[in-house]
Amino acid sequence: MNTFIQPINLQISSDSLNQGEQAIRLELALQLYAQDIFTFAQARHLANLSVWEFQQVLGKYKIERHYNEADLAQDIETINAGF
Repeated sequence: MNTFIQPINLQISSDSLNQGEQAIRLELALQLYAQDIFTFAQARHLANLSVWEFQQVLGKYKIERHYNEADLAQDIETINAGF
């Protein structure tokens, strides 16, 4: 079985590094979401933000919201889990 691991490029700004863990988590979450590696739910959990807060951050950084059936299923699972 040949499995290829695709590299991803993530860059953390020095500002985020200086601001601490929460800023780093947010920057990673935004990049992973923008590159369509994380779903909305995964990214907002990494960023430790509510749905509304994460939507606002996406708008602030002009990151287009992508939403598909997998995202819907993840959101339903998250709601059912009580998060």
